[in-house]
Amino acid sequence: MRRLRTRLSTDVASALDLHPGERALAWANGPSGEWYVGTDLAIHLPAQHGYRRLGWEDVERAEWHHDSDKLAIVEVADWGEPERTTVVEVTEPGRLLELLRERVTKSVVCTVYSRVRGKAGLSVVGRRSPSGRGPTTWSYVLSVGLDPADPQVEEVAARALADARHELEDL
Repeated sequence: MRRLRTRLSTDVASALDLHPGERALAWANGPSGEWYVGTDLAIHLPAQHGYRRLGWEDVERAEWHHDSDKLAIVEVADWGEPERTTVVEVTEPGRLLELLRERVTKSVVCTVYSRVRGKAGLSVVGRRSPSGRGPTTWSYVLSVGLDPADPQVEEVAARALADARHELEDL
């Protein structure tokens, strides 16, 4: 049986904070009628007043839990800050999951891994908007158990960031 594609509501489309030329590419509904909209530049999530715009370069990762129809979107965090995770229920994800994977992957322009001690290490990740415009933003992914306040971790992170910036210059 073929599923019919739900059209994006014009009320929802007009409520989104779209940049000039930004286009809605995929969307999905939640069980209470909320909309989750992916564009070429961002994902738009329902918020208390309208929609919250989250650029693809600001998404660290996303996890789809098929058994519960839950989508967890983890945002890039500043050094030493906890990651913000938004969990939403999506009844029919449609093409939104594919777009999410594609755009988050496309935003990564550089990754450098450095070992801190033993098997524990950290990655420095450079991201840029999938449009190719704008600055490169840098984030860190630390192995479980590493403390960002540890001087050794800070030293390795600084060295890895310098390596990542150098690598990006060579591209």
